[in-house]
Amino acid sequence: MNKKVEKYTYYTAEWQGHLSELEEKIKKSNYLPKYHLYPKTGLMNDPNGLSYFNGKYHVFYQWFPFDSFHGMKHWGHATSEDLVKFKDEGFALIPNEEYEKNGSYSGNALEYNDELYLFYTANYKTDTSKLAKQALAIMDKKGTITKYQKNPIITGAPEGFSQELRDPFVFERNGSFYMLLGGGRFLDTERSGFGDIGELLLYKSANLFDWTYQGTIDLPIEKGYMLECPSLVTIDGKDVLFLSPMGYEKERYRYQNRFASIYLVGQLDVETRTFVMDHMDELDAGFDYYAPQSFYGKNQLPLTFGWFGCGEQVYPIDDEGWKHGLTTAQEMRLVDGKLVRFPSQELQEYFTEKQTIKAEKLTLEQPYYHLQFELNKGQDSTICFGTNDDFWQLNLDEKKQTVTIDRGHLTKKIDHDYGMKRTCEIAELANNIIVDLFVDNSFIEVYLNKGERVFSFRVFLKSEQTTISFSKETEITWAYFE
Repeated sequence: MNKKVEKYTYYTAEWQGHLSELEEKIKKSNYLPKYHLYPKTGLMNDPNGLSYFNGKYHVFYQWFPFDSFHGMKHWGHATSEDLVKFKDEGFALIPNEEYEKNGSYSGNALEYNDELYLFYTANYKTDTSKLAKQALAIMDKKGTITKYQKNPIITGAPEGFSQELRDPFVFERNGSFYMLLGGGRFLDTERSGFGDIGELLLYKSANLFDWTYQGTIDLPIEKGYMLECPSLVTIDGKDVLFLSPMGYEKERYRYQNRFASIYLVGQLDVETRTFVMDHMDELDAGFDYYAPQSFYGKNQLPLTFGWFGCGEQVYPIDDEGWKHGLTTAQEMRLVDGKLVRFPSQELQEYFTEKQTIKAEKLTLEQPYYHLQFELNKGQDSTICFGTNDDFWQLNLDEKKQTVTIDRGHLTKKIDHDYGMKRTCEIAELANNIIVDLFVDNSFIEVYLNKGERVFSFRVFLKSEQTTISFSKETEITWAYFE
């Protein structure tokens, strides 16, 4: 554990002792979840390569295994049969080739010819800048992953674009393969660093190996200075495009975090490179959410995971050697043209032996539960979670027609510089608002009306026992995670 870790360190066998010691240390943490995927060591960020392949779910993820800071990114790998219980499959990609000498960055997966094609950005820094590179690895049905011998499959950015070009998302349409890449364009002289305006680039291929740049996709939205983590899924005949833009200006109730995550509903035309948009919105109103990826699960069910984090956040447990995790797997649907997401049916079935009471106060003995209650939109409400000197709040403001999550009363402060409150408007929601909380120790997801609005955020309460106090008598249903 005394071995010094440099930022650009990739895994070799000599590090196994360090990782084994770190893993034993992390097992003693008071804040580990039971049904969210988290790193056994180090820092986890973007979900990658989400797929249902060969009879099981595959979740790959960005991973710096040696410590809780953003260092050399590998791909970790976990598998699951039910999206709740995961088997750790260890390293999927180790950045040990010259073309990826600064990390294996985000990308997606596509099943083709009974193999899983893993596309990713090979991070490559020069002395003064970067050189954008996209790479490919292929996993067979035995789980063996082999990097493509002719990597990288794309080198450099088109003229006028930043070399910060990344996060390939490959899909099939009209008999051809297409790749979305997030990037930025310069408005004047090319230089190092990010561009001046975010862009979504489109590439085309007939064989998944050879790619031709088609141009940018016309998006009728504010694009910031960089677009990251594109992904695309079709629901009820509509295309739903996920993007994670950098550089959004804060609005009254939206875009309060370092970076934003948005979705667009409409139709993508790959021939004209246009997206005809019916609706767009921020994906999550919480403190800790970024870089979501969409995919199709069993029976082509549209699903998504997000990163339970956002940028360079400061947590009170940073010295424990682990950081962040992923959200629950969420099923997606469109309601009145808007995206709604809610934890998978498989996860819901783990909460058995439900109990219901009518009370102003409820004390739960363990921090792994699903809680449900209703709020009247026409009345102010305040619900506190924790103890008298260490709690977070959910507040409904009848006049402003808002719901707010307030972390300002926690003993262990979290990322103080970015504010203690997050708010969403609820004017369009029904008079009675169903609130579902999925609490997994320090990982919390709050859903209003089964996912019309969602808050994802972390808290680090001192006590495992949680007292939930309502401002008025309320019918409450709860169940522990089994």
